[in-house]
Amino acid sequence: MAELYVVATPIGNLNDLSPRMAQALADCHLIAAEDTRVTMKLLNHLGLKKPLISLNRHTEGQKAPGLVARMVEEDLTVCLTCDAGTPGISDPGVPLVAQAIEAGIRVTPICGPSAFTAHLSACGFDTRSFGFYGFLPREKGDLAAKLEQIGRTGLNAAVFYESPHRVIGLVEAIGAAYPQCRLSVACDISKRYEVILTGPWARVLEQLQSNPNVEKGEYSLVVELPPASPRSEPAPLSAEARILTAMLEGRDLDQAVQEAAEQGYPRNQLYRAKLKIRRFLEGMGGE
Repeated sequence: MAELYVVATPIGNLNDLSPRMAQALADCHLIAAEDTRVTMKLLNHLGLKKPLISLNRHTEGQKAPGLVARMVEEDLTVCLTCDAGTPGISDPGVPLVAQAIEAGIRVTPICGPSAFTAHLSACGFDTRSFGFYGFLPREKGDLAAKLEQIGRTGLNAAVFYESPHRVIGLVEAIGAAYPQCRLSVACDISKRYEVILTGPWARVLEQLQSNPNVEKGEYSLVVELPPASPRSEPAPLSAEARILTAMLEGRDLDQAVQEAAEQGYPRNQLYRAKLKIRRFLEGMGGE
């Protein structure tokens, strides 16, 4: 029976490769890889030879249907891999998984490394509630709007990915959006030159700016979000205002009072409001 293994692969340190990952790669008929050259290096490390097809961000939409059809027809077991980490998490893979499920193919995740979860565990922030947003918009206006939206979520933390060429700009934008925040920036988690910088965003920015190798590596960022501002609720209408509003909509005085009572206004307030409105109307020459 056809089966799809979603195989997480090491994000740097090959010692993170689990026996279960290696077994899945050894048992499959075919590997759908984000980059066949990267996956070939992993197979060489394991001493394996497997057919590979490329399934990257640009081709997965076109290739996934044909691969799923082939899996069904030939009862293939396929491993889905990305260059590093877990497929589908800011990496290709979602279309193949979705279409495999739709075709009735069993999908089995082979758990393993993920840069953002590793970073969350080492930042020291309260991450009991967090949002993962992957790569944020590049345009300054769109970026600022997205950060403002994230700041209103009420979450404790937010996690982003960024390229080495834009990481300083993203930290500056984060500081503008959340001036009092703490920030953790990690580069090349699990690799030889792993760096994790944590503290007030301005200090982290200075450390990045002073690093001559800042434009090398892969970055994740965890920002400690400020508490969401409570939304101001509109002041409730007084009994008089509620009755008058109903009368302007076409109800007479008694109908307006009854409607307000059904909406929970206290009877004593409604009685006083009714007398006040009645006296006002009588003074104006009629109800």
